[in-house]
Formats: sequence, structure tokens, C-alpha cells
Amino acid sequence: MKKLTDEQIQSLLDDDHGADTGNLSAPDRQQLEGYRSLFQKLNQEPPEGLPFNFASKVSTQLKLKLKRQSDIRFNLLALLGVLAGMLLVYGMLILMDNTAAQTFLQAVLRFKWMLMLGVCTLLGTLIFEQRVVEER
Repeated sequence: MKKLTDEQIQSLLDDDHGADTGNLSAPDRQQLEGYRSLFQKLNQEPPEGLPFNFASKVSTQLKLKLKRQSDIRFNLLALLGVLAGMLLVYGMLILMDNTAAQTFLQAVLRFKWMLMLGVCTLLGTLIFEQRVVEER
């Protein structure tokens, strides 16, 4: 049997008589009851009410989430920039002098752990700086 769509669930909840629920499958009835209890809970206000700064807390959390996403993009772009810069240097060396390009590639491969440590240090510094600024 096919699952109920949102419109069908809404029409069954609007009827609120439950006359059509007899011909529903067990998972559909369970889903309908789940929605019904959810709507009943949403129609009730919390007994203590919302705090006065609720809106500012929500907007602050949304801003932090957007800032984190922007920071992640920036960090990935920084990593991509380092890799693109290395490839650009290698490409320019190939155009100018093939032996210099091979020497550069050998040096990069020889010191790959130092380069990776440098890139990780750069990204670590960026992430640490972003977290410190976020806390203040």
C-alpha cells in the first residue's frame, strides 16, 4: 500500500472524526496518530512561557551556524588555494624549464611531510582563530 502524502494526512487531521482511519494500514494509522499528537502538543503553550530573550537566542544561534558554514568554506578555499598555488608553480616551471620542474617536484615529494605539516598548521591556526573570535 502506498504511503500517505502530507495533504492526505492534513485532510484526515482536519476531519478529526477518524472515520476514514479504519481502512488505513497499521503504519499509516501510526503515522497519523504521531502527527495528531504532535499537533496537540504544538497547540499547547509551555506552562512557564518563553524567556524574554528567546528571539535573540534563536537569531544568535542561526548567525553562528551561518558563520560556521562560512568559516568551513573559507578553510576549504584556503586549502584549495595552497594546492592550486603549488600546481601553478609546477605548471609555470614546466613551461620555462623542464629540469627545474622535475627538481621542484622531487623537492616537494622529498619534503611532503613538512609541507603537509605547514598546511595543517595553517588550517589549525585559522580554525583556532575562528573559534576564539566566536567565543568573544
